[in-house]
Amino acid sequence: MFPWHGYSQESPGFKLSHVDLLINLGGCSDGWRLGVFGHVVQFLPIHRVPMPKFSLNLPGFMRFGRSKAPADSSNAIGVSPTSRSTSPIGTSKQVGALSVAQSRDVSVEGDMNHVHYSYANTVINSSNKFMAELLEKTIPGAGFDSSARDPPPRCHPGTRLAILARCLEFIVNAAGKKKVRWVVGAAGVGKSAIMQNVTESPLPSVSKRASIFFSINGRNDGIKSIITLAYQLAAKCEPYRQFIEHEITREPSLLQSSVSVQFEKFITEPIIHCSLLDPVGRVLIIIDGLDECDKSHTQRELLRLICDSCSTHPFSPIVWIIASRPEPHITSFFAQRHVKAVFEKEKILVDSNDARNDVEKFLRSELARIQTEFTLNSRWPPEQDLWKLVNASSGLFVFADTVIKYIDDPVYGNPTSQLNDVLKAIDAHPLRNVTQEKHPMARLDALYAQILSKVPAEIMVNTRKILLALIRRSGKVNFLVLCNWLGMTSDDAYAALRHLLSVLDVPGRDEAHKTVIRCFHKSFIDYISDPTRSGFSSNIEHEAYQLEVDCTFRIFKEAPDGISLNASDYNYTIHDFNMSEIGELARGPGTGADISLTWPLDEGNDWTDNRTKLVMYKLAILNVVEGIRDGKTAFCTEACIRLVTSRWRRYNSSHFPFWELQRLAFESSQRHEFMKHGILKQIPFKGFRLPSGNDRAIKMQFRRPVVSRPHLPDPWTPKCKHERAGKWKKGMDEDWTTELVTVARGSSSPCTSCIGRLQKQLADWEKRSPDHLLTILFTSTKTCFIEFQFIDPGDGVSEWTYWFLCHISEKDRRQLESPTISVTRSSLRFVF
Repeated sequence: MFPWHGYSQESPGFKLSHVDLLINLGGCSDGWRLGVFGHVVQFLPIHRVPMPKFSLNLPGFMRFGRSKAPADSSNAIGVSPTSRSTSPIGTSKQVGALSVAQSRDVSVEGDMNHVHYSYANTVINSSNKFMAELLEKTIPGAGFDSSARDPPPRCHPGTRLAILARCLEFIVNAAGKKKVRWVVGAAGVGKSAIMQNVTESPLPSVSKRASIFFSINGRNDGIKSIITLAYQLAAKCEPYRQFIEHEITREPSLLQSSVSVQFEKFITEPIIHCSLLDPVGRVLIIIDGLDECDKSHTQRELLRLICDSCSTHPFSPIVWIIASRPEPHITSFFAQRHVKAVFEKEKILVDSNDARNDVEKFLRSELARIQTEFTLNSRWPPEQDLWKLVNASSGLFVFADTVIKYIDDPVYGNPTSQLNDVLKAIDAHPLRNVTQEKHPMARLDALYAQILSKVPAEIMVNTRKILLALIRRSGKVNFLVLCNWLGMTSDDAYAALRHLLSVLDVPGRDEAHKTVIRCFHKSFIDYISDPTRSGFSSNIEHEAYQLEVDCTFRIFKEAPDGISLNASDYNYTIHDFNMSEIGELARGPGTGADISLTWPLDEGNDWTDNRTKLVMYKLAILNVVEGIRDGKTAFCTEACIRLVTSRWRRYNSSHFPFWELQRLAFESSQRHEFMKHGILKQIPFKGFRLPSGNDRAIKMQFRRPVVSRPHLPDPWTPKCKHERAGKWKKGMDEDWTTELVTVARGSSSPCTSCIGRLQKQLADWEKRSPDHLLTILFTSTKTCFIEFQFIDPGDGVSEWTYWFLCHISEKDRRQLESPTISVTRSSLRFVF
């Protein structure tokens, strides 16, 4: 005989006149019993009592297919009842929190610790009202099949196959504690579509499933998450519904309890302890968009409850699939050592080969559908346009989907015109008379606007600096250097970016000295760069440029005499961001020790603070070089010319902007100031010769004002096959420039007319005017610019100027600067 207990009217929460049979259900934390009251089956709470296994011979009325009870149901199972039921079949009886009516055809089987039961044709009078009231406490439209999400995002057929296969395999094979899969990826990679497909995939091993698809659009109340899951499971499982109905009726405050209390009462007790759903099959719970849950602490609390449950109950039937963006509080949670034992990570990359191939497949399929539906030319779209879309998408599904929805706009009804708009947007061409709402990237813009809106105003100043740096060259150095460059501590930097981790790939602290910060997709930079779309800046290029100028000159202010570090392995070579070498810096004479660092490193790292200072100084020098190349006003100054002429050990003649420097130093309106301050120096000619064998170019300028004397010879003869630029129209002032070669090179041949004129003038100077002054721009290397300028002796008005780049040794440089010593032809080696 197995234990059984009578139940009296004094028992809390129930009012029964008599009980036919009470069966203990093992495994519940508070203990439960299955009470049989005539033809009514109820769950009754008791203290937990361990029960032995037994074989339960049920009365006929409790088996399927029977509708009539025997005269003595208690004797059928060999138990003497405490009393006999007088309730007629079909009569409703209120039993505490549960109202049961017309209960019949019930089957119970199993052992005393795990009793499995099912109901047939059972109608609960209060269930409809209870479920309706419970529905009001859930997150509206959060289920995978909700009409609020119809049609939901789904993976395009034939795409994301590898990711889906790994997720489904995990659901089937998850064992022990490891029953959480974290699907993480940047904004717009298609996480929700993947989760929708996983939720809808038929798996024989999954008996019950529930889901929450969080969204900031009204589906983000995390406090209601457990109730939402409980409602979905209750709608699919009658025993589970009765359980939670009893619990809520007995203690209505559960609906207002904390998430942890609800998790214990509605997840742990009924599903894990009592196995009320299905003791054999798995329970699949999907949580998508966890980062869009309204409070970050609620997100972490849900993760804690789920992971602690998996760790504490390794035999739990629940498998959890959780998708989110890589927000810092979520990433840091999963980085905890004790959490790593319960989850697997599925990272969805943006610009991977699989992603690009899937996006291409999606675009080809959708454009083919549009071509058919709109009866367009069979060759639409051109293959080059398709590939432009593929390359612009770079594996980001939300970009491709936005493009397709714009092209397929049924209201506009002109896919060809819409496609042209998209192509213009990709090329960053302004679209005239197009409102923000009708822009091809409007859906993508809404996503980025929502992400940026999360950044608190008090930290936006630092966020803004980092985003501006990404526009300029400074965004291409490692993250550690970038923060020091911007004068930002590590804590300030990570705080500034914590809300943008779904669009920016931010290195961790341990990787900051090795890795650059980058955008997951170029479209984010395009968005903030366009004032009509984002309003982020009215002129972001100018704002970013000004920030770069400020940071550059701060470095020079702190290291006015250059930099020299006590390490032989430091590389002083400077490359541009196309990896073309510009030259090598000279050491010193200063040390650079006063360059301030806002993010210093601890000792023992494979990166040092001195290396940070050197990279910052090299970046500042590079900005000056590129500023001179681009003619930026802030860098076309005396101070900057001194920097690029006095801080170098050598130049790379192929990539250093010599001609831009020559134009700035010799041709600008500041020439007089440069002469005054010694940047340009004048020395006597004293025997200069144009060397033979020079295969480089010579720059030449010709100027001649309009004169009254007619018939002046045209300086541009038929022998001049080289190009010229400027003004040379007859009857107007002439002012043009050209480049010459002194030896044949490719299709270019020496111009005997222009070169001959210079050779003749040099010979005349040597014979008649050895003290004729030349202008030289010296540098800290052996490379110098020399300017030959003279008035044409034939007409007395035409002005000829030739510029050479030459190498002069330090010894010869000192001689050149002495008025009494000349330099022989052999000591002068021309580069151009």
